[in-house]
Amino acid sequence: MPRVVISGYYGFDNIGDEAVLHAMLQALRAAVPGLEATVLSKDPVCTARQFSVRSVLRDNLGQVWRALREADLLISGGGGLLQDVTGPKSIIYYLSIVAMARLLGRPVFFYAQGIGPVHTALGKNMVRIVANRVDAITVRDTDSREELTALGVTRPAIEVTADPVLGLDPAQIDIARGKEILSSLGLGSGPVAGISVRPWKNAKGYLEVLARGADDLAALGWQVLLVPMHRNVDLDCCREVAARMSEPAFLLEKSADYMDILALTANLDLAIGMRLHFLIFSSLFGVPLVGIPYDPKVNRFLQSVGLPPGLSAEQLDYKELSARLTQVLAERAKLGSQLRERVAPLQKEALKNAELAAELLRGCGV
Repeated sequence: MPRVVISGYYGFDNIGDEAVLHAMLQALRAAVPGLEATVLSKDPVCTARQFSVRSVLRDNLGQVWRALREADLLISGGGGLLQDVTGPKSIIYYLSIVAMARLLGRPVFFYAQGIGPVHTALGKNMVRIVANRVDAITVRDTDSREELTALGVTRPAIEVTADPVLGLDPAQIDIARGKEILSSLGLGSGPVAGISVRPWKNAKGYLEVLARGADDLAALGWQVLLVPMHRNVDLDCCREVAARMSEPAFLLEKSADYMDILALTANLDLAIGMRLHFLIFSSLFGVPLVGIPYDPKVNRFLQSVGLPPGLSAEQLDYKELSARLTQVLAERAKLGSQLRERVAPLQKEALKNAELAAELLRGCGV
């Protein structure tokens, strides 16, 4: 029975990352019959129950060591693990897990990672030293490949694929469940604009601008729904946008899992988002997008689906947002059709990650 350990940002109740894990496991189980997965998690009990996997506490080095010793492969990913914008801990932690696997002689696969930004000398040196010693690397965008190349990663060959969530089949999402959630929140039959916000660098100006843009939509007959993707982190920002609005807004206050949010997103008519996976969810269903990047990964995704760069969260301007919304509303049908066309090949690229993992396992004699 092939055994893999998966290391990522799991067990933190972040909708995007939990959806990444779901998509990875679905693709890996299809590509590797009999797969036994152990996930390193902040909440192993919840992760094990939710995903039908073994799970160990990610911060318990003894448990992690034993899991790696029993594994045939370490999968590091997916997501933006190797960056130091939020501090050095992320790079140190994830590359330490990789180093442990290599000490045990276990092969390592960087799975659809988003790389960077990496600014510190420590981070750059660690990525260069460790990444040059892994067995396979896929990244979710061309900028991530360029980032690794600039950091001095020369082997193995770096293949550009796509974010694992893009490999999900929209037909498997319970759209009726999304309608039920919207109805339970009091939304009616009119068009729905979903907005995803998160805190960023103690800035507040973008919240006011988003509230004004949301008021404009409400005045046109739109229902505005604030969607926290990382509930404990985003909920206060969502509440603040709603409080700054003159028109009434709806807010997803109650806890919801990634399948609930996917189902809800399938019923949106417009998506305005800071969170990357809110935009990815929306793109799966052809929902027209307006990105509000706080990190380069958001613009990287927008570029991959043929959309112009988003409007910077730190410098968000009401006139620019209003103009972008006016443009998107005027071209909704066209933009939705274009998104579906652009996402279709990315779905195949996303599934390729699991196929490459299966090849690596076979090459190791598993």
